[in-house]
Amino acid sequence: MKIRQHLTIGLGGLISLTLFAVFALALWPVVIRVDHDWLQPLALLIGCAIYLGGVGLLFRGLHRLSKRANQAVTIGLWLILLIIQLWVATAWVAAPRADLYFVHQQAVSLLKGSYDWLPYFYTYPNNVTYTLVLAGLLKLANTLGINDTGVFLNIVQFIWIDLGVLVIWRELKHRNPARSNLLMVLVITAIPLYAYGLNAYSDTAILPLALFAIVAFRHLRHANTWQRITWWSILLSLVLTAALLLKPNFLVLIIAALMVLWFRANRSPHQGTTRAVATLLLLATLVTGTGLVHNLQKSYGYQVDNDQALPVMSWVAMSWNPDYYGQYNRHDVTQMMKAPTKEAKATLAKQTLTDRLHQLGTGGILYHLMQKARLFIANGTFDSFQINPAFTRVPNWYRQHRATSDWFLANWCQISYLALLLVNAGWGLQQIRRRHLSTGYLLGGVFIIGLICFHVIFWETEERYALPLLPLLLAGTAAGYRQPLNILHYSERSRWLPLGMAAAFTVLLSLAAWQSSGLMTHSNSEPVSVLSQNEGRYYQNHRVRLKPNASLTQPFTTTLPFDQLIVNNGERFPGQLTLKKANGRTVWQSKGRAPLLAQVLPLQPAGKYTLTVTNHGKRRTKLVTAPANYDLLPQSLIGRPHQYLRFEVQQSSVAPVLSNGKFWLLFGGMWLTGLLVVDRFYWYRRHI
Repeated sequence: MKIRQHLTIGLGGLISLTLFAVFALALWPVVIRVDHDWLQPLALLIGCAIYLGGVGLLFRGLHRLSKRANQAVTIGLWLILLIIQLWVATAWVAAPRADLYFVHQQAVSLLKGSYDWLPYFYTYPNNVTYTLVLAGLLKLANTLGINDTGVFLNIVQFIWIDLGVLVIWRELKHRNPARSNLLMVLVITAIPLYAYGLNAYSDTAILPLALFAIVAFRHLRHANTWQRITWWSILLSLVLTAALLLKPNFLVLIIAALMVLWFRANRSPHQGTTRAVATLLLLATLVTGTGLVHNLQKSYGYQVDNDQALPVMSWVAMSWNPDYYGQYNRHDVTQMMKAPTKEAKATLAKQTLTDRLHQLGTGGILYHLMQKARLFIANGTFDSFQINPAFTRVPNWYRQHRATSDWFLANWCQISYLALLLVNAGWGLQQIRRRHLSTGYLLGGVFIIGLICFHVIFWETEERYALPLLPLLLAGTAAGYRQPLNILHYSERSRWLPLGMAAAFTVLLSLAAWQSSGLMTHSNSEPVSVLSQNEGRYYQNHRVRLKPNASLTQPFTTTLPFDQLIVNNGERFPGQLTLKKANGRTVWQSKGRAPLLAQVLPLQPAGKYTLTVTNHGKRRTKLVTAPANYDLLPQSLIGRPHQYLRFEVQQSSVAPVLSNGKFWLLFGGMWLTGLLVVDRFYWYRRHI
């Protein structure tokens, strides 16, 4: 028993240490995959302190509410969350791109009765299960007579996310209504949850499952009758199996659950028997569930082709490419796909991995691990502003000011991420001091460590794979937040102490503002994306051969003025681009015999247009297009149904990251909020 207790405490210490390490990395978020600048580390740290001070004031206020007032606040917070989600779900509809393009296309084909699977799924079989789920949702939309499937999917995903929030909210409400209301405030202000609610992919589908597993595991540990033990074991097994089938990296959650199951004592009369029963039920559910899903896939025409699928070792080898920080890269995948058989792919992957480790050496390996760790866990946006690069519906004000809006939201995400990490790490230390660790903290923490090890050491690394950390951190902050020690205990006898803190805060914030002043001078030349159809190259590399003197015409509609056109990747083309209004009047033509397919033109007003690309060369010329059985744009290529040109329409924009007014508004707001927190800091007490 003592050994098991020591192991549990050791795990708790490792979890806290890991969270503190992530906090340190998050002070310097990476810019590899983002198109905006970050605040300086000191500014982020001050923002984190203000955020925590605001949470403290809020928590104090919630604790002082009466039972009736708490109920009213609860209803109000849920209404606010639902209203915001409904607004986001109806005002923003993301265009499926990259993996989502293939998943969406295949789901539509299944809905129409076609069981021929795209080659993409034989290379990436991990997306087959979610494709069947999406096909079922689209079928439900058809049954209900819903035509706007984009909004329907958004609403379904927000409902699914809310189920995870509801489960944790109920658990917290039984302990303390103030904590459940604190959770709601944190969820309402969690920007990535809104971004991923618009992303119809497995990243969103698995989001609540870790929360379900923690709640089921907690009840299993407290169950003391065989009926309850069996029920919670089955429920936990179903949740873990569903998570694994949707996202293979959730294997680490299964391992975490088994570790905690055997480390922690439970309240059943026969603890060893309970552990054995729960383990056997989990294994049986995994085997049965995997078999049933594979049979379901076969019934819809899908058969695994081992000679086309990427072997596990290929992902490991790709993640150790020193030029890409562990990210997915098409070059490695293409080389692997060229190998004709499963054995040849495995041999190539093993040799590639061996060569890269030898090339890196000990120092290079450590540096590469650090780069992968920073890319994976240093960004509190979790890739929220890149997962949906294009929208079929979006408010015009957001499209016009997207760069500035995303900058503010991204830095808010980073500040809140730092605060969540700090609270959860501190909660772990408090539990270690009391030598009693919460089951949820232990299971969630082991899962976080496992996920980090899985992606940083072995697998491909992207920020979105770390998204399951967010709901765990939100729940942990609501469950484990404690009022800090009253460092102003003597402020009642010394009125100068709060004043001194305010002065020190002002000096530090002034230094942070000076460090960040480059935001007012550094030009952000990112153009405004007016319209984008960027599908056609990923995996399939689809092209149309244009005969001499033949042309392609793509109709499109813009809601903003524009002055840039980019077709394909902007390479040279032996022909001409012609832009016409919907009434047929030519408003612009390219010049020269071989113009670039990236052109700057006079500013054109919003409206309906047609873009014609004509081949004046003597040979056939290839143009990238995307085939689709759903609308990638409101209109397809004229004369080519279900084909869409790969092109972008942009509005040039050269301006500082922040104007002077916005910069001083930001830091002025931080200063006033910080002074308010310092002024009210004497409210903090150890007991509430």
